[in-house]
Amino acid sequence: MQLKELENKTVLIWKMAIASAISWEVAKLVGSDHPYLAPLSVVLCLQTTVYQSIFFSIHRVIGTVIGVIKTVYLVSRLSMNGWMLGLLMLGGTFIAKWLRRDETVLHQVALTILFIFVFERNSKDYAMDRIVDTIVGAVIALLIHMFFYPPDYTKQAAASVGRLTRQISDIFAEVSHWIEFEWGQGKSTEVENSINQFQQELSTAKTLLKSASKSLKFNPFGKKHKFNISRCQSEMKKLEKAHTYLSTVTGTFKNWEKELLLMPEEQADMGRQIKNFSKHFKNLGNSLQIEADKWDKTEQATLYNVLNSELQALPQVSHEGFKGSFYVATRNFLKELI
Repeated sequence: MQLKELENKTVLIWKMAIASAISWEVAKLVGSDHPYLAPLSVVLCLQTTVYQSIFFSIHRVIGTVIGVIKTVYLVSRLSMNGWMLGLLMLGGTFIAKWLRRDETVLHQVALTILFIFVFERNSKDYAMDRIVDTIVGAVIALLIHMFFYPPDYTKQAAASVGRLTRQISDIFAEVSHWIEFEWGQGKSTEVENSINQFQQELSTAKTLLKSASKSLKFNPFGKKHKFNISRCQSEMKKLEKAHTYLSTVTGTFKNWEKELLLMPEEQADMGRQIKNFSKHFKNLGNSLQIEADKWDKTEQATLYNVLNSELQALPQVSHEGFKGSFYVATRNFLKELI
């Protein structure tokens, strides 16, 4: 993961340098007397993903236009002082707010008003150059970002979800071992700690998966990875269900353990069921490392058939008592996995 972050930073540095150089020259070609404004837009518009860059670029252009329209006429007729600058910013940003623009636009309006307020007196072309150069810089930044190593976090997301599925597999195995071999020995605290740690890592993985999904938007080379992201999103939902299930049955077993009412044959049966979940998630974790063109759906169908057979084999019991709570929770969880 750290190696990939370093690689992303290196690519960003190259993009920033190349796009800034090109935008400066293009700005000069279109007649700008302030070509440095184009690289300024490049630096600001190169965001983490292409989607975020497009979003920021649009809002930057809108904010710049609003700021220019609001300021260029008044600046030559007003005295230049802090109070007047504040009033112009107040009016411009409230116009953007009235137009229901994003907060990013408010910042761009304020910056544009500030720069025009200062520079328009000395250079009558500054306001128009700011609009043109902002568009030039934003467009070039987007083109470079889209076609020169566009951001793609699919592999990191798949690896993260894969690690989580193997981690939840280990927790299922830990619970199974507790039920079968360590019943009555106060193992529940260790299991609960494992589940809590998993919940924290689950939250981190969800954030990474969300970033990976966004990185494919407007990515011309990201189409082949959309299937992998879809698989990861599907497995993430199962991981959330697995966490809920483990939290529920662990609480049941913890209370059950205090009364030591679990019989040896029940320990073996319930431990086997939990162990089967461990095997299921271990297989899913391994399958996530397979690329879309090599994915064998028959293997997934086999896993589901095994789960379905286990569902049919569960005893029919009421919800009353510890045993009923376990089997009802297990039956519901199996239905969600199938």
